[in-house]
Amino acid sequence: MVLFLWVSCEKEDSSPNTLGGSTDIPLTPVNGVSSVFGSYGNQNINGGSITVVKNEDGLVTYKALIDLNQFSNELKLKALTYLTQLSSYYKFDTAFTLAPDGKLSFEFKLKITSEGYQDFFVEGKPWVIGKYGDGVGTKYTVTNSKGEELVRTVTEKTGIDEWPLGFFYIKTSKIEQDAPVDDPVISKVIYRINHRFGLVYLEYQLKDGTTLKLSVFAPFV
Repeated sequence: MVLFLWVSCEKEDSSPNTLGGSTDIPLTPVNGVSSVFGSYGNQNINGGSITVVKNEDGLVTYKALIDLNQFSNELKLKALTYLTQLSSYYKFDTAFTLAPDGKLSFEFKLKITSEGYQDFFVEGKPWVIGKYGDGVGTKYTVTNSKGEELVRTVTEKTGIDEWPLGFFYIKTSKIEQDAPVDDPVISKVIYRINHRFGLVYLEYQLKDGTTLKLSVFAPFV
C-alpha cells in the first residue's frame, strides 16, 4: 500500500456545492482500476471493478464491471430492473451492457479532486458527495426538475482510525442522503470518504427493505 499527501495548488471555492482542489492526484490515473466488493442481503458480491477510462482535468469517466453469474436468475432480473428504474427516474444518460458472458458494464462520470467528490446522477446536475475538510452538519444540495431540493449531510467525522479498509483502519467522513419520496427503488444512501483513499464505502437502503453495501479499494491499495 502506498501512502501519500495531496497538495492543492488552487484557491478553494467556499460554495458548498462547488468542488475545487488539485486534479493531479493518485486516485484517478487513466487505466487505474479500483476493486469493488460488498453484499446484498446474504449474497456476497465479488470481483467488481471500476476503471478510469478518461480524466479531463478532474472530470473522471469510469467503466464499471460486475459479473452477474454469481447471482441467481431472480437476483439478476431484480438488479437490471432496479437499474432501469433508477436511470429513468434520475434521467442519467447511461447505457447498461450485458455481455453474453454474463458481465454487466456501464460508464459514469464523477468529478474527483484533492478536495472531494462530486457526481452528476441527478439529471446531469453537479452535486457534491462530500469534501474531506467539511465538518459535521455541512449540507450539499441540488434541486431537481420537479423543484425538490435534495440534500446530502455530513453526519460523522470519526477523527480516529476505526473504519476497516482491507487490513488497515482509516479515518472517514460519513455523508447521508435521503432519497425523494417517489424514488422507485432507494430510500437512503450513505457514503464514507477519506482524504487519501477517496470514496471507500457506499450503502444503499432500498424501499423493499434490503440493503446493498459496497466497499471500494483505490488503485494503489
